[in-house]
Amino acid sequence: MIKTDGISTIEIKGMKFHSCTGLLPKERTEGVDLEVDFKGKVSSRKAVESDDIGFTPDVRDICRIVEEEVGKPCNLLETLADRIALAVGMAMKDFISIKVRVAKLNPGLCGASSWSATASINKENENNGF
Repeated sequence: MIKTDGISTIEIKGMKFHSCTGLLPKERTEGVDLEVDFKGKVSSRKAVESDDIGFTPDVRDICRIVEEEVGKPCNLLETLADRIALAVGMAMKDFISIKVRVAKLNPGLCGASSWSATASINKENENNGF
């Protein structure tokens, strides 16, 4: 009999937010448009065998946590990506690893209108704690 390794990837792409993230005063007062991608690896054997959401992280909860973290002002995209990864990892101990990408859409630098800045943070779960 062939079995999978029991590891699944939960991926949420293109979550859009308006946030007061950035160094410039205008970014902090008027806000900027952000796009967040989330990718996490989780042991899914129990969830797959039982078809029960109780054995795997709920995507709705991930989205809620991301929205909460994006709502907190900060200077750097790297800081925001790290906060999101930590917050999800601490709330949902099932994750083996988490990667978060944050892009600032149309930041107005160098006259560009379609440039994005990204930050990716990989967190490895060490003894069920990020």
